[in-house]
Amino acid sequence: MSNVMEKSPSLGTKANKANEFKRILEKIESLEKEVVGLAEQLRSNSLSASLQEKRRKRRARSSGKAWASKRRPTSISLQRVSSLDLLANVVLQVNSRGKPQGSKSEADESSGALKYAENFSLKEVPNFAYFGDFGVFSSYAILTPKGLEWIRSKSINCEEEIGYLGNWYSQFLQSKKSESLFPLPIALQPRPELAVLEALIQVFEKSRLHAMSFAFLDGIQALFKELLEGEAKSLKASKHIVLNVALALVCHFQQHSSKTPIEGMSSEVMETMQNLEALVEMEDNFISNALFYYHQVSIMPEGILTLQAMLALLAYTDFTGALHASYIMVTLAIRLAQDLGLHAEITYEGLDIAEDEKRRKMWGLCRYFDLKLSMILGRPPVVANYDTTTSFPNCGTYLGLLAEVCAGTSANPPTCELSFAKKLLHLVVKETGFDLYGGFHIFRLVRVASRVYSQLYAPSTAINLKKHLASAQALLTEMESFRLSLPDGVRPLSPVKKAVIADLFKVSNLPPTMTQVLIYSIHFLFYMNLMFIQKALFKTQVYLKENGEYSETPFYESVRTARHALSLVAETFEPDMNGYFKPFQWTISMAFFEVFVYTLSKQDDPQEFEHDVRLMAHVQCDFFTRYDSIDAVVGPCTQAHRQNALPSPNLQNNFKHMINVLRKTFSARFGRNVQLTPAQHDCLQYSASDIATTPDREMNSPSMNPFSGVDNMEFFGLDANMFGL
Repeated sequence: MSNVMEKSPSLGTKANKANEFKRILEKIESLEKEVVGLAEQLRSNSLSASLQEKRRKRRARSSGKAWASKRRPTSISLQRVSSLDLLANVVLQVNSRGKPQGSKSEADESSGALKYAENFSLKEVPNFAYFGDFGVFSSYAILTPKGLEWIRSKSINCEEEIGYLGNWYSQFLQSKKSESLFPLPIALQPRPELAVLEALIQVFEKSRLHAMSFAFLDGIQALFKELLEGEAKSLKASKHIVLNVALALVCHFQQHSSKTPIEGMSSEVMETMQNLEALVEMEDNFISNALFYYHQVSIMPEGILTLQAMLALLAYTDFTGALHASYIMVTLAIRLAQDLGLHAEITYEGLDIAEDEKRRKMWGLCRYFDLKLSMILGRPPVVANYDTTTSFPNCGTYLGLLAEVCAGTSANPPTCELSFAKKLLHLVVKETGFDLYGGFHIFRLVRVASRVYSQLYAPSTAINLKKHLASAQALLTEMESFRLSLPDGVRPLSPVKKAVIADLFKVSNLPPTMTQVLIYSIHFLFYMNLMFIQKALFKTQVYLKENGEYSETPFYESVRTARHALSLVAETFEPDMNGYFKPFQWTISMAFFEVFVYTLSKQDDPQEFEHDVRLMAHVQCDFFTRYDSIDAVVGPCTQAHRQNALPSPNLQNNFKHMINVLRKTFSARFGRNVQLTPAQHDCLQYSASDIATTPDREMNSPSMNPFSGVDNMEFFGLDANMFGL
C-alpha cells in the first residue's frame, strides 16, 4: 500500500502533462484552422478583385476604346486618318488671330472641323488597305465631297472653285458607273513598213532605253533580226512582247520628248517619225500586240522569258504614267519570279556571274515596281521583307566605297576631300556605268521604302507609340545618311548644281537625257519616302503630345520636303524632257497636295503663304502647261482615238482651282493680292475647257491601248467606295 502511495504523485504528474499536451494540440489545430481560413479568405478576396478588374476593363472597353487609349498612351491603336484630317483637327493650337470681314467665325470653323472629323471616323472606313495617310491616293480625299466641305470651312469666297472641283468629282462618279471596258485584243494589229521598223530600232539603241528597261536580252537589234530571219510564229510570245513594248516606247518618247536624230533616213520615213498622229497610232498598235501575247503567257508562262516580258511591259506603264493601272500585272510578275526562286538566296548557288546578276536585277525590279505601287495606291506590298532572302551585293564594293567617300566629305571634321570624292566618282561611273550607279541608289531607297511600310504604316491592332516614334526617327537618320552618300551638287534637299551634272554627262555611258532621268528618279523617290516618314512621325508626336508623353510642339516637316520637290520641278524642267516626267508625277502630285492643305489650314505668315502660292503657280503654269502641251498639238482624230471613259479634265485643271482657292483666301485674310507674273495670272484664268464633261462614248472608238491618256487624277480601276462614300 505504501508503494502505491509513493507512486501516486508520479502518476498525477504524468496525467497533468498529458492534459497539457492535449491542450497544446488543440491550440495548434485551432491555429491551423485559423491560418487555413485566413488563406482561403485572402484567396477569395484576390479572385474577387481579379474578377472586378476584369469586369472593369470590359466595361472600359465597351464604353469606348478612345477613352481606354488615353488611359494607356504607350500602347494604343493609331487611327487610320488622312494627313488632311490631322492638319484640320489634330494640330495642337487653334489660331486666335482676328478674322477679316466676311470670314467664318471660330465657332463655325470648329463645328465644321468636328463634322469633318466625324465624317472621316474610323467606323466609316471600309478597308484599312484602301484608306489612311499612306499612299499618294490618300491625298485625293481632298476632292471628295467631304474634302470639299473641309475646303469650304477653311477658305473664303471660293464657291466657284469648289463648284468646279465638285463638278469634276461628280463626273468621275458618273463615268465609273458606265463600266465601259477597253476592247480585248483578239487579233494582231498591222506593223508599219520595214524601213520605219528599222528606224525605230535605231532610235531605241541610240537613246539607250535598254539600259533602264531591257537589260536582260542581248539587244533589241538581235531580237528584231531573229524576227526577220524566221516567221513570226517561230518567235516565242514573250519575245514578241519585249519587241513590241520597245517599239511602243520609242513612239511614245518621239511624241513627248526631243527627237533622236538618225542618219541616212529617207524623207518618207522621216515624215512618219515626225508625224504625231502616226506615232500615236503606232504606239497603240504595238501595245495592243504586246497585250495580245500577254494574255497567252499569263495563262501559260514561258519561264524566265515571260518574267522579262512582264517587266518590260511594266517599264512601259511606269514611263507613261500608268503604273497604277497595272497592279495586277505586278502581282503576276512577282508570283512568277517566286516560282522561279528569285526571292531565295539559295537558288543563286552555282550560277555563272552573268546569269546571277541578271536574275538578281530582275528580282530587284520586281520589288521596285511592287513598292512603288504600294506607295502610290496605299496598299500593302505583295512581298514582305521576311519573305525574301535575296541579297544585292554592292557591285564589287565599288559603289559602296564611293557612297562612304561621299559621306565622308560632309563629316565633321571631313574624312575625305571633295577633290578625291570627285575623282573617285568619275572613276567608278566609268567602270560600272551610270545606269548601274543610278540603279544601286534607287534600290537603296526601295529597301528603305519597304521598311517605311512595315514599321510605320502596316495595319496593326496595337502600336507602341514610343517604339513607333523611335522607328520613324531611325528611318529619318538613315535617309539623311543616304542623302550625304550622294555626290555634292546632286543631293536632295540641296540645290542641284548644273556644273556637277555636266561633269556626270562626260563620264556617263548614257545620253544626257537618260542620265538626268536617273538623277531625278533618285530625288523624287527620296522625297516620297521622306514625306511618308515625316507624316508618320508628326502623327505619332501629336498623339504623344496629347497624352503628355512628348514635350516639344510637333511641326509638319513634310510640307518643307514638299516645297523642295516642287522647287526641283520648277528649277530643272526642260521641254525636251517632257515625256520623262510621267514616272515622277506621283511625288509631284503628293507634294502639291501637301503644300495646299498645310497652307490653307495652318499658314499664318503672309510671306510664307504668298511664297507657297507663287511656287504652286510656277509649277502649274511653267511645268504642267508645257507638260501636257502635246494634247494641243495632236489632231482631233487622234484625240478621239485616244478618248476613254475617264473624265476629261486632268490634274492641271484641278490644281488650277486649288491655287485660286489659296489666292482668294490670301486676299481676304491679308487685304492684298498674291504677286504673280502676267503669264501666270493669265494661266490661272478659267475657260470653257475647265468644266468637267463626260466623253461621248458613242461617237469615239475606244483606244486599243488601255494605258494611253490615263492620268494620275483619274482613279483607274478603283472603286469610289475606297473613300467610304
